[in-house]
Amino acid sequence: MPKLSPLHWIALCVFLFFYGFTVFALTRDYYLRHPSQPATARTERAPGAMPKLDSSAIPESITETNPELLHQRADELFMQRRYAEAALYYKRILELNPDDAEAHNDLGLALHYTGDSAGAITHLEAAVAKGPQLQRPWLTLGFVNLQAGNQDEARKALEHARDLDPDSDIGKEAQRLLGILQGS
Repeated sequence: MPKLSPLHWIALCVFLFFYGFTVFALTRDYYLRHPSQPATARTERAPGAMPKLDSSAIPESITETNPELLHQRADELFMQRRYAEAALYYKRILELNPDDAEAHNDLGLALHYTGDSAGAITHLEAAVAKGPQLQRPWLTLGFVNLQAGNQDEARKALEHARDLDPDSDIGKEAQRLLGILQGS
């Protein structure tokens, strides 16, 4: 086996570093350009047909009345990307408290990820109407409108989210999305 000089070792390490960085950059770029879609959006179905869901996983009705438990379960389902199931829990929360702006926001985002952008925007508009001082619903409304191609509505909502608190993480994200909107 040949012996490598220190210069060869350095060259090998530099090559491996740049090779690793290149693979990382290309992979990251791919996933930024091709974001994952909800499972219901990936499956092909006839126009107007409802998405097929595992009916055994979705309860017929939710009888829980404790809002904290409902929020916890809905958030768990949302984090697992089980958006249709999470939406049922958010709807139950709204049955118990129709003025819960956060639940409207979460339901709107869950509906967006199931492919129901119109329903999402309806609930997000309710969220900002019920909690106009809350920054997150404004950001979510802007994001969903941006995804739906409603640029004017997206710009208004994102500007409002940014203006509520420009230095917060939500304000910075609103500014980033506004930059994307201006670039398109």
